Amino acid sequence: MDTHTMPHADVEPGVTIGPWVVRQRWDRGSFGVVFRVERAGHPEAGSFALKLALQAEDARFTREVALLQSLQNPSVPRFEDRGWWDSPRGGQYPYLVMEWVEGKPLYEWARSTRRTSRQVIHVLEQLSSALACAHAAGAVHRDVKGDNVLVTSEGRAVLLDWGCGIHLGAVELTDGPLGPGTAAYRSPESLRWSWAHRLSGERYEPKGTDDVYALGVTAYRLCTGTYPPPVEEASGPPRRLFPPRELATISAGLDELLLACLHEEPLRRPPAASLFIALRHAACAVEAAALILPTPAAADTEKASRPGPPRRSPLLVGGLAVAVSWALVALVLLGTQALRARDWGALLMMRGKPSAETPDAGIGEEALASAETGHAILSPFMAYGRAMPNEPLPGQRTPPCRRGEKEINGGCWLGPIEGERAPCGDTLYDYQGKCYAAVGPVLRSPTSEEPR
Repeated sequence: MDTHTMPHADVEPGVTIGPWVVRQRWDRGSFGVVFRVERAGHPEAGSFALKLALQAEDARFTREVALLQSLQNPSVPRFEDRGWWDSPRGGQYPYLVMEWVEGKPLYEWARSTRRTSRQVIHVLEQLSSALACAHAAGAVHRDVKGDNVLVTSEGRAVLLDWGCGIHLGAVELTDGPLGPGTAAYRSPESLRWSWAHRLSGERYEPKGTDDVYALGVTAYRLCTGTYPPPVEEASGPPRRLFPPRELATISAGLDELLLACLHEEPLRRPPAASLFIALRHAACAVEAAALILPTPAAADTEKASRPGPPRRSPLLVGGLAVAVSWALVALVLLGTQALRARDWGALLMMRGKPSAETPDAGIGEEALASAETGHAILSPFMAYGRAMPNEPLPGQRTPPCRRGEKEINGGCWLGPIEGERAPCGDTLYDYQGKCYAAVGPVLRSPTSEEPR
């Protein structure tokens, strides 16, 4: 078992953490595990989300508590409580409790049905309101992305994971030029700062314009099914950023605002408060009621490439890593349940770049390289993979898992699948920005040995 999860093996349904009774383990992030809890003796109060630190004495939780307490906005989780949990295995672990938000992750919300420009605008409007609230308080979220947004059945969008955020007077907790974040969503100026100061380690000062850019990346992927092209290390000719309206049938107002958010010059991006007003105006356009559909141009997988001569073959966009990833998907389609675990293990051990969705925490050149992956155009709302279930699937093998398999939410999984990144499609499952395949009953030959 992962040493980071060992202290939390004792946290099972029925365990009490402070005045809170655990009902279900829900999710795990980079720094904490989330449980669905109820207030002891008051089940009528409903469910709450309790986030328990993975590291003892984790100062990030103090910072997240300060942020949540200072922000009053419908798109920011409501703060309820904080405290410390004494693990039976030793160590004190901070926890915080916030409102329970019942909803779908943003990209899954988009995948569930075709959406209109107006529906997307309403979501972006709420998120820009949350960011405007934070920026007015001197705070920056630093990890705005679809994986950190939940959309309720009523259409309320909530921005989660404020533990990566920073506010006035807060002390940085990570080394290197950049703080926590996810490479594919980082602003051009922050990436270029990191590249320029990789040796000195001089700290980049996060700004509200970084959050606005990340919201632009989120919206671009939401509408087109792909990321904007990667940022060049050195300043030069503008990158070949195709307007989203060329790739999907979005309204003119939404198209204009997305391009403004993605402007390489931070001062040319609208402040979050101005963006909120502009989005509200864009939602009134008649054309905003139309469904977002891929345009004929979206079929050209070279559309989003960087300037320069065309690649030799669209089928080789990502090189050997992509070829390997498609081979793995083919194996899944042909019946991965019948493959022996050690056969999968050999395939999964091949090393490659991290997912564009993987938080890089501001450290490691390899993490920053994830922004340099291929950017093929995908059909809007059809490119989003399945979210990792909170319990084993029917027929899925449960622990003890075999070598080469990973235990997630009580089930055994193969992965992360090399060369695949979220969105993972219809055959794989998304987990922390990586792709996994469920393990069913393994069909073994009588002469086969157990994996070692």
